[in-house]
Amino acid sequence: MTTNHSRTVESTSGKISALIAIKILGALFATLVFARFSPLVDSKLYLSGYYAIDPLLRTQLIHKLAITLNSLGGAFFAHVVFGLISTAGLIYYFATGGRRWIFVWMLLLPSSLVWTSIVGKEALYFGCFNLLLVIWSKYVVAKLNLLDLLAACMALGICGLLRPHYGVAIVWLFFSTGIIKKLGSKAWPVLLATIIVAALAVYFYVWSDLLYRGFGGIEASARSSRFVLFDMVPNSDSGFDHFRKIVLLGFIVGIVGPLPSELLTRPEFLPFFLEGVLILLSPIFIYRYASKQEFIGTTLFLRIYWWCLVPAIISIMILHAPFGLLNPGSASRWRTNFEALFYMAPLLLLFRFTDYNRYEDTSLSP
Repeated sequence: MTTNHSRTVESTSGKISALIAIKILGALFATLVFARFSPLVDSKLYLSGYYAIDPLLRTQLIHKLAITLNSLGGAFFAHVVFGLISTAGLIYYFATGGRRWIFVWMLLLPSSLVWTSIVGKEALYFGCFNLLLVIWSKYVVAKLNLLDLLAACMALGICGLLRPHYGVAIVWLFFSTGIIKKLGSKAWPVLLATIIVAALAVYFYVWSDLLYRGFGGIEASARSSRFVLFDMVPNSDSGFDHFRKIVLLGFIVGIVGPLPSELLTRPEFLPFFLEGVLILLSPIFIYRYASKQEFIGTTLFLRIYWWCLVPAIISIMILHAPFGLLNPGSASRWRTNFEALFYMAPLLLLFRFTDYNRYEDTSLSP
């Protein structure tokens, strides 16, 4: 028992050390290499105190934290600390018995390597969103303890403050999982009715606001802007009407990011394009992998996958569509907030069912 405990502590320490190393690498890469292609404007503005008089609470949260860290250790120190905050979910996973190295290597995906390793909303949201995914995956197979509940409430509050529309997917995961655990095979009418009511509520009360924010939130003069590509007049009624008609293209484009045609003029987009395709297809690949595994609880796994995870993914693709259509760079950056739902959540779910020996270190194979 002592030997196993020592191995677990050493393994956990090794994984957390790897997380720290990756975030330092990410901060270096973002500030020394990526900054040559993208000016990292938001990070610089936060560090300079530009947002000091911004009235929004979410902006003030990032501003206060960035300014404090900058005064304590400088800009690079602030970037690294934000990067470490982005690993909150993975640290919680490993600290509570998780053992899969694959989640460490996922931080090397281009978007998360860059945008969660510098000062900005993405780092905080990424950490809290992933923390909620870890706690949700535990909730699927076990009861949550007080620490889980407190951590989940804190993380959900921050997600709701920073990007409330993306938080819908997390709320659905917990709600639908609770219904399935309580009603079993009889849960589907409740879940289907909830999906219909929620979809109507979003369409009538939220959708127009998201469209205006998506259309108005992109600078038309930006190098990567797609206003010309889509023959769309910025800041005009005709442009908005055209945007409304084609916005659901963002359902796919918002996840993939750059279009193949854009790679010809911006070859630096290639890693983000490949990453986007991988993220989009990950739920399918992981499901096919899971279907070949033998484990106890297959029926529950399938119910959770199709009734909880798939609707959450579809909903977040729809809600992200207005923000992912008009600029591939912005699409990839904002996708970073929730992209773990596509690859981390399915794997967390699978591993909750397949991992019985917590002291054995593997990557994918159970």
